Amino acid sequence: MRICGRPQLFFCVLGVICLLLFFGVNPVISQTPAPGPASAETISIAVQNNFPPFSFFIRGKVAGFTIDYLNLLSEKTRMVFTFVPGTWEESLTRFRNGEVDAITEISHTPEREAFTLFTTPYYLIPTVVYTRENSFSYNGVETLKGKDVGMETGIYYKDYLEAYPEIRIMEIDDTSELMKKLSFGEIDAVVTNINIGNFMIKQHVLENIRLAGKIDIPAIESEDLRIGIRKDRQQLHVLLQEAMNSFPYTDYRQLQDRWIGAVPQSMQETLMPGDRELINTHTKQHGGFRLSFHKDWYPVDFTDDQNAHAGIAAQIFDMAARTHGIRLVEQVSGSLEEAVDAVFTKESDMLPAIVPSARFNTKLIFTRPYLSLPLVIATRSDQFFVGDLKGLSKKRIGLVDRGELASRFKKTYPDLVFETVSSARDGLKLVQNKKLFAFVDTIPSIAYAVKDNNYYNIKVSGKLEETLPISAAVRSGNQALATVLDKILQNIPVEDKEKVVDRWISISLEEKVDYTIVWQVSIGLGLVLAAAVVWLKKVKGFNRKISRAYALLEEKNIELERLSITDSLTGLYNRHKLDVHLVREKQRADRYNRPFSLVIMDIDHFKSVNDRFGHQTGDEVLRQMGSLIKKSIRSSDIPGRWGGEEFLIICPETDRQGAKTLAEEIRKDIQAVSFLSDTTITISGGVAEYELKEDSGKLLKRADDNLYKAKHSGRNRICV
Repeated sequence: MRICGRPQLFFCVLGVICLLLFFGVNPVISQTPAPGPASAETISIAVQNNFPPFSFFIRGKVAGFTIDYLNLLSEKTRMVFTFVPGTWEESLTRFRNGEVDAITEISHTPEREAFTLFTTPYYLIPTVVYTRENSFSYNGVETLKGKDVGMETGIYYKDYLEAYPEIRIMEIDDTSELMKKLSFGEIDAVVTNINIGNFMIKQHVLENIRLAGKIDIPAIESEDLRIGIRKDRQQLHVLLQEAMNSFPYTDYRQLQDRWIGAVPQSMQETLMPGDRELINTHTKQHGGFRLSFHKDWYPVDFTDDQNAHAGIAAQIFDMAARTHGIRLVEQVSGSLEEAVDAVFTKESDMLPAIVPSARFNTKLIFTRPYLSLPLVIATRSDQFFVGDLKGLSKKRIGLVDRGELASRFKKTYPDLVFETVSSARDGLKLVQNKKLFAFVDTIPSIAYAVKDNNYYNIKVSGKLEETLPISAAVRSGNQALATVLDKILQNIPVEDKEKVVDRWISISLEEKVDYTIVWQVSIGLGLVLAAAVVWLKKVKGFNRKISRAYALLEEKNIELERLSITDSLTGLYNRHKLDVHLVREKQRADRYNRPFSLVIMDIDHFKSVNDRFGHQTGDEVLRQMGSLIKKSIRSSDIPGRWGGEEFLIICPETDRQGAKTLAEEIRKDIQAVSFLSDTTITISGGVAEYELKEDSGKLLKRADDNLYKAKHSGRNRICV
């Protein structure tokens, strides 16, 4: 990991004592999670004993991100790893002398090439600057001039910082002491890697330290952690590199969540140098990644009037391309089959949007879905509310057969007659002409078709539990590109994807009573009453039927309104309804000068729950969370699901202290509940009190900033 040595007498002595107490005079520790076969080769690897959170001693055993990573590599190969812990200086000496086969956490330098075969990096660590809260604004290395700046002894980037003589550099052996000196005001700033810094802040509860930003010296922006192999072990180098290349990205993210914790989005290193090399190769050969897309999958993936790529997928891919500096080359392919064939025959590199289907498994590799679009039921406006498909026996339902949607629905709803159509436009036209009772598709597709074709008598009558997964795809056999593409798409924040989808939705579930039907019923009632003199008996029967119809209409529209403002998973208000309440509370507060506060809460490490237990378990956790929040709040509070695993509570007539008290009670209640058998669920929260005439966006940002502060300072806490 380090470029220069780091003499740390205390840790050396402590290491010797630990070795004598626990293992005798032999410093070798064998930690193998699952023994390999009898013929498995044993590989000795030097690891650091004081480099948290990557490799360090815990209760006499070396543990950390690197150790778990190596154990997973061991499971993929026939090799058994024996760990030899020590300080960085000890590890590097053992490796150079040939006492071990490999070394971890080593950075690439030209001088080390003489005795080292390097793998590609398995982690890139941003080098950052920490300061005390409310001390000074860090805006780059120039702002460190005239400051006392601490760093670890022997760290390689000291040479780069010495190019700025006005910076007073202080070298300190122990990283924990380094962060403490900053917290106690003995130095003004610390330059270190973000993972060590965050670990020490959390371990010693140094709440007055903040992450100021990345160091803006290109040569030291990130440290590369690699595995180094002896020059005479070329076959070992090949085997390890192959295992690293096939390492599942989901497993990698689980390790990151477990050991690294929260790293700001702007500082996350999504792509490794090997990924960059793949991107550069495509750019040199083809000018960038070549896209083959649909011609008319409105509004997900289609060609606009200028014959350019447009729609939800186009905007998400543009967002990813800008973030990672990738060039996209558009290639119009027409139908889905034509687009798939273009990728399979290597005329194109990828499909930006496709519903995974077994019929393309021999031609394509699918990424994990980066979007999951809700499916809804569209009917004529004169139909009553349709809650789901179960009560529509023998009805003819239209749908576009994307993926294997038609076969799925035929199995789930055997009493219905499903008719496949080529597009949402065609399906809705058949509904309009009463040739189909209803049409099932995603909200964006139906909204776009209604707007584009002026289907004035079409409405969304219900929402299904099923969703439509949207993935990208590459040619079968091109696993390296599939892995890179999956990383890029999964790294896009969920809220950014939701904003893109929202822009393409122009209609939504009805929120009010359908007064057209009420008006029609009223006219019918008037006509019946006009004929009451002659047909009194029949009128009474008609009146009873009309009353029942009117009551049913009111009941169904109330239910429809409830669905349109409610998050279907948690039962809390959805984001739209929260926005409405937020406007009302702001108006009330401005008019009467009354307080109100916001609480934003986010489930800690929720992604690891989904990765480890599956999304169904994750959904169940969210459902239980919604129930618990409803039980914990006051009747006047307004709770809702803000998005993903984030919840928002609007607290009328409540100052920041009262809101914090409420949030703390919820936090403690959630921590006490056993959601999962061997995993504790916690939340972090941010609180903000409304300031008179303040823009609601600023209020939300202050609450969100406090949530980030809670996440950054260790999680499972509420910050105001």
